[in-house]
Amino acid sequence: MTRGFAPILPVEFHKMGSFRRPRPRFMSSPVLSDLPRFQATRQALQLSSSSAWNSVQTAVINVFKGGGLQSNELYALNENIRR
Repeated sequence: MTRGFAPILPVEFHKMGSFRRPRPRFMSSPVLSDLPRFQATRQALQLSSSSAWNSVQTAVINVFKGGGLQSNELYALNENIRR
């Protein structure tokens, strides 16, 4: 028996096709195939966000012009901004 040498065991790696582990997907780095879906979702969020801020701006302008808020309008504006 020789010291310092580990016995060599036959290790077989069977390669089945071109199997690779899938890359973890993070929102900061979408896969190219996910880009259209990612961009569509982002645009939808931006549109809803823009419309929410536009409604807040309109309400603020109405208040400064001397008008008031409708009943429950402040709550509705707050809820739209939270989403």
